[in-house]
Amino acid sequence: MARDVIVVVQRDALPTEKESLDILFISTTGAQPVKVYRDVASVEAVYGEDGPTPNAKIVRKVTTLLNQGKTTLAETLVNKFKIVGFEPPSAKPALPATFSIGFPADALDQPIEADKELWVKFGGDDNAIVKLTTADEITTGAELAALFADTSFSKGGKTYAAAVDGVAVKYTATEDGAADSIPELFSIYTDEKRLEELAIAAEVDFVNGSNALSAPDALIETIKQFQQDEDNDWYYFMTDRDEPEFVRALSKFAEASEPSEAELGVGVEDHRKFYMGQTTDKNFADNTARAAVIYTSEELISEEPDASYTGNVGPFYPKNVTWKFKRPQDGCAPASAGTKLISLPKLTEGERDQLIENHVNFLTEEYKRQYVKEGVCLNGEFIDVVLGGDWIAKRMRDLLYDILLENANIDYSDAGFGLIATAVFQALSEAADGSHNIIARDQESNAGIFTVNIPTYADSTEEQRRNRVMPDITWEALLCGAVHQVKTKGVLRATL
Repeated sequence: MARDVIVVVQRDALPTEKESLDILFISTTGAQPVKVYRDVASVEAVYGEDGPTPNAKIVRKVTTLLNQGKTTLAETLVNKFKIVGFEPPSAKPALPATFSIGFPADALDQPIEADKELWVKFGGDDNAIVKLTTADEITTGAELAALFADTSFSKGGKTYAAAVDGVAVKYTATEDGAADSIPELFSIYTDEKRLEELAIAAEVDFVNGSNALSAPDALIETIKQFQQDEDNDWYYFMTDRDEPEFVRALSKFAEASEPSEAELGVGVEDHRKFYMGQTTDKNFADNTARAAVIYTSEELISEEPDASYTGNVGPFYPKNVTWKFKRPQDGCAPASAGTKLISLPKLTEGERDQLIENHVNFLTEEYKRQYVKEGVCLNGEFIDVVLGGDWIAKRMRDLLYDILLENANIDYSDAGFGLIATAVFQALSEAADGSHNIIARDQESNAGIFTVNIPTYADSTEEQRRNRVMPDITWEALLCGAVHQVKTKGVLRATL
C-alpha cells in the first residue's frame, strides 16, 4: 500500500579531493613498502639517519618539495606523496635458460629392458627429440637419468645440452639470454613414431634465461615489477639517482609508458608516467618525451633542484601554467638564510646555449632576475603541454566510464553515439575553462577552440554493429600556449 507521507532528505555531496600530480619518490638504499607521506617527520622516521633505510637524499628532496611556499605562485602546496624503497640496483650477468627433469629416486614402476631404443620428446615439440639406447636393464631413476648424459635438443633457435646429477637431468641453453618458453612437458616413447609412451613419473621445470642488465636497466626492471605486483597508481616520479646513465634509462622508461593506439586496441592499460630528473652533466642530451631534466653544478646537487622545481610549479596541476620563468627555492636552507633560491650554477654563454640546444632546464639570471629556463622536456616539448595532454586523456576516460556505468543501456544509434560524445565535449570544455587553461579560448566568444566529429549509425560497419563497437569520435583542440619570449620595439629621441 502506498504511503501518504514520504520524506526524502538529501545531503550535499562531499567535496572531491583536489587533483594532484600523484608523485612517487623512488629510493634505492633498501627495500621499503610503498607508503603515502604528508610531512618530513614521517619520512625521516623511515629514511632519516636513524631510520631502517637511511637516505639523506630522499629526505632532502621531500623537504625541498614541501618548502616552496615563499616563492611559488601557486595558491596551494604539495600535501602528499608516495615513497617506495628498493634495494640498490646492480648489474646482472646474462643467464641461460634451463629445462630440468627429476626422475624417481626409488625403483621404477616399469623397468626398461636392455638393448632398447627410446625416443624422448621435450616440451611437446615433435622437433625436440633425443634418441636413447639402453645397454642394460634400467630399474632405477638414476640409471635412467644416466642415459641422458651428453645429449642435446634444439628448440626456439637455441640448443640445450644435458648434465646429469643422480636422478636429475638439467638441460642448459648453450647461449645466454631469454629464450622462448618451453612447456613443462616430457615424454618417453618406445617406438620411433612415438605412439607407445612409457608411464614414468618425472618432475619437469623450465626456468627462462635473462639478458645482461646494467644497473640502470636493473632498476627499470624493479620498477616494472613494482608496477605489476604492487602499485601502478602514480604518475609523476623522481628518484635518488642522478648519474647520467640512470637519468637516461628513467627517461626512456617514462617515454615508453604511454601506450600506442595499437597497444590500447589490444587491451594495454594506459598508465603513462612523467619523470623529473636532475644532472650535473653540462652535455647531457637524450631526445625523449615525458621526461624533464634540470641541470645544476656538482657542488649544488644537494639542493635537489628536481624536487624544488616540482614543488614550486607542480601544485598548479591540473591548471596549465608555463614551467619557465619560475623561481624554485632551496627548501633545505637554514632559517637564518631567509628565503633562499636554489643557487645559480656557473655557466659560460656557450654552456648555456648547449643546455638549451639539448632541452635541459637550468636556473639562469638575466638583468638581475633569476628563473628556470626553458620549462621543456628532453625532446623540446613544453612540460605544461605534456601534462595538459595527459590530463585531457585521463579526464575523458574517466567521464566515459561514468557514462557507461551510470546508464543501464546505451542504444547503438545516433542518440547513443551523441551520449558517448558528451564525455569528449565535457573533457575538452573543462580543459578550456579558467581553472585548467589547457585548451585555448576564442578571444571574442571565450569558447574553447576545439572541434568534435561525432559519427552516425550510417558510418558504422556491419562488423562494428555486431560487436557493438561504435565508429571513432575524432576531435582536435588548440592547446593554450604561454608567452615565453617578448620582444618590444621603440624609438629613443633626445634633445640636446
